[in-house]
Amino acid sequence: MFSAAASSPMLLPAVVNSSITMPAWLSYILTDPSMELLCSRLSLTNLRHALYLISPYETAFHKLEQVPNYNIQVCAWWALLIALEFTLLSLSGHSDRFALNDSMCSVFAGMLSQCFKFGGRAVAIFGYVWVWDNFRLVELPYDSPWTWILCFLTQDLAYYFGHRAIHEIGFFWGVHTIHHSSEYFNYSTSFRQAAIQDAGLAAHDILQAFFIPPPIFLVHRYFSEIFQFWMHSSLFNTFGPFGILFNTPSHHRVHHGRNAYCIDRNYGGVLIIWDRMFGTFEAERKDDPPVYGLIRPERSFNQLWLQFHALKELLCDKWRMKDEKGQSVFPKCTDKLKALLFPPAWLPGAKVRLFFHWASLDDHTFAVPPIELPVQRYDPPIGPCLKAYCLGHLLILLCMFMHFEQDRSKLGYLNFTMKLAFFICSMQAFGAFFDKKPYASFLETIRCLGLIAYYATPTIKDIFRPSRIFITVPFIASAIAWAVFVLLKTVVCLRSLKFKVRRVQKWC
Repeated sequence: MFSAAASSPMLLPAVVNSSITMPAWLSYILTDPSMELLCSRLSLTNLRHALYLISPYETAFHKLEQVPNYNIQVCAWWALLIALEFTLLSLSGHSDRFALNDSMCSVFAGMLSQCFKFGGRAVAIFGYVWVWDNFRLVELPYDSPWTWILCFLTQDLAYYFGHRAIHEIGFFWGVHTIHHSSEYFNYSTSFRQAAIQDAGLAAHDILQAFFIPPPIFLVHRYFSEIFQFWMHSSLFNTFGPFGILFNTPSHHRVHHGRNAYCIDRNYGGVLIIWDRMFGTFEAERKDDPPVYGLIRPERSFNQLWLQFHALKELLCDKWRMKDEKGQSVFPKCTDKLKALLFPPAWLPGAKVRLFFHWASLDDHTFAVPPIELPVQRYDPPIGPCLKAYCLGHLLILLCMFMHFEQDRSKLGYLNFTMKLAFFICSMQAFGAFFDKKPYASFLETIRCLGLIAYYATPTIKDIFRPSRIFITVPFIASAIAWAVFVLLKTVVCLRSLKFKVRRVQKWC
């Protein structure tokens, strides 16, 4: 394996010299750390973790710092499973169930959501520790299987409450819409997470801090999210009796549908029993299959816009809505406040009831428009060469992000900020390509040149350091190609402008 040679520098010459003599840079390429890291994470243990098949004893940690970032550990399996699902869908004649632009947008959302976490930890953990340190009612033993089982149940119940809250409280829905914006439903959709939605889940997670030790909470918080990766698939039908207690892809397809019967249904994470108990369960209907996406479908792959535009509309626009006669839809101050705190579809006169600490619509199908058939997905066509370019750079970007997540705790503020800016610039550049924006090529040129400049610090020789050659060579080639393209495009635009000026002068 590559990992053996890479982990021990003394072994590398022996391995190389045993057959043929290779240049040092080629030896580094063959023992690339990204390949080593990827292979090390494709272990059976990590596959078991991806399925939430863990025991209380292997996850009993005394200190919070001992809890590993399980998301990073299983990410290699996620990538492999996404590729496998796409292959199976293509071979079975269902290639219409995924699209490169949509899947890349989902992956970028997952990357951005991880960037906004602290060391991979959810924001909730900071408030959780504070409540535990100051207000805990009882200190259950961290290494007891009974504590572990209790936390499994309480965390899943807290997730149900939190998930339902971010759907039914207008302000929180504003930061969650991106997860439902995909018009497809596959494994990549599970990555389409909101960057700051942890704030909506935190208030309910923290309720466990009165009796559940923080390390056990964090373990189940990780695995609750990891398990839900499996829910985002159209490959599987029902799971029979398993679906009575547990969430399944069929149940979760309903949750992502925009059909009237799908709205605000099936909030469960691992267990579906909470939906059955609180009246929000709905089975998938074969005669009315879910149509995915938002009631008002998005028409963009701009990552930052998808993340935050709904929140801006709720905070700044909704309460100022006017009807056809020009009168305010929310005339009273209390109505304007309710526009932010009540369910997103709420209008004055709609009946609501109190659930836990928020208002829930009596009729979950209120104001839901019928599905217009045939369904037209947003999919601006781009050429095969540009698709291949985007896919190739996505793979490079994922390798870079994998190392970023591995080393982020060691990065200084400036270094962290520069890498975060690069990732965001990458997301915006590819989104511009998929939206066919005229500035896409300019943004991509800046992105490529920016990375080259970063790696050229402090000396130009660092660009061709063997451990960076997989990244720098494609980026240098891309920068040259896009710079030439932008230059030619600028020349054409200037000539066109000059021609128009001459025509105007002629007629004048």
